[in-house]
Amino acid sequence: MFEAEARLIANYAWPCKGAYVAGGAITSVFTGKPINDLDIYFKSREDFETAVAQAYDASWWNVDTSKRAVTFSDNGTIVQYMHFDFFPTAQDIFKAFDYTIVMAAYDYDTKEFVFHDDFLKHNSQRFLRFNPGTRYPLASATRVLKYQQRGYTIGKGDILKIALACRGVKIDTWDDLKDQIGGAYGTKVELVGESQDFSLDAAINALTVADDGSDDWLTPANDDQPSNALVLFKTLAALKGDTFDESRYEEDGFLKQAA
Repeated sequence: MFEAEARLIANYAWPCKGAYVAGGAITSVFTGKPINDLDIYFKSREDFETAVAQAYDASWWNVDTSKRAVTFSDNGTIVQYMHFDFFPTAQDIFKAFDYTIVMAAYDYDTKEFVFHDDFLKHNSQRFLRFNPGTRYPLASATRVLKYQQRGYTIGKGDILKIALACRGVKIDTWDDLKDQIGGAYGTKVELVGESQDFSLDAAINALTVADDGSDDWLTPANDDQPSNALVLFKTLAALKGDTFDESRYEEDGFLKQAA
């Protein structure tokens, strides 16, 4: 079942062991839209690290690194390796997502799709149902605009749920705010005025859009990226404030085999 859709996913980029393709790419396949990029979610840290080492070994180009995701380009094919958390099951991924229309995954290990009960129905209805348990509700609020441009509708109740979910997010610093705006993908955010003390008024002023409606606070990826897997893992540890254990890796960044 869904063999044609599975081929579209499999042909976009090589499969990763211990991983899922989840989110927007699956939505695109089932709504007849072109795939813009793949978001890969891993079942374990070791699966993620192995995939990263393989990507560098295959000469994929690292175009962006954040504490949420690492983005590679393979001759223009964009693949994002998520590492903000690891997900033993597809249902664990869905709990972190914001809308049912993206709650679908392709398991590279079983070669099968996993769907939220309402994934196909809500996409056919072009309807947005919000998950208040999502980790980045501020980013979800801005995504409403993107989906409305694609013909999706959202009810008043779900708009209110987004507002209430945003109230539950602790935002006490500029970094807290930037993490929320960047969302799960770790989009780089630079806010005018963030050199001053953080306050709600200062944040509101910093988020004012330009006269042409552009969002000046979202910045493009930086060309200065880690040149190999080992340097990348050191960089990620520093971004997250974690201790880096270099003894786990070979010089090329592959994990050392257990004796």
